[in-house]
Amino acid sequence: MDELEKLRKHWEDDNFQRKHALAREIVVNRLRELNREYEEKTGQGFVRFIETRMKTPESIAEKLQRKDYDVDFDTAVTALNDISGVRCICYSVKEIYWIARQIGKTDTYTVVKAKDYIRKPKKNGYESYHIVLDIPMSYKGKTTVVRVELQLRTMIMDAWAGMDNRVSYKKGVPPEMERRIEKYARIGRRLDKLIQKTLDDSKTV
Repeated sequence: MDELEKLRKHWEDDNFQRKHALAREIVVNRLRELNREYEEKTGQGFVRFIETRMKTPESIAEKLQRKDYDVDFDTAVTALNDISGVRCICYSVKEIYWIARQIGKTDTYTVVKAKDYIRKPKKNGYESYHIVLDIPMSYKGKTTVVRVELQLRTMIMDAWAGMDNRVSYKKGVPPEMERRIEKYARIGRRLDKLIQKTLDDSKTV
């Protein structure tokens, strides 16, 4: 059995998948709780939509190889922060930073670290706010910690990321295409600023 097959066998274990599904549900419930709080505060919620996902064994193996790690289950669980994820799409950047300030105000889990790719976008133009959470899970009499990455994006950021994912995962992307993608990211940032101004102005009408 090769390393990918061994990884897949562990990955498809029902208990492993169930623990991660429950951990993601905790994060989603916390976001919905904060959304209600934000709605009471401002009159409108921040959630456009929420989605969850678990990386595939193939995706995990590729990332481990890219980072020069061994392709095995234990390394994946301990070395990678994003094997299990929740993505919340918001209307504005201001809402993202409000969530980032509030998300850790709970005893349910621990904020491990945060990466702000909005103030400092990646080289290709990628923008998002990533928060890594350690969530204690009691399952079948055992307590373990499950790591979940929360990604916060505006609608514009998410649309750009989807486009970039489809284009950049193809082999041999020409430099002109890379420059075009970076240009679209800059346009997206301007759109987010215009949307924020429109939302702010609407509150004064």
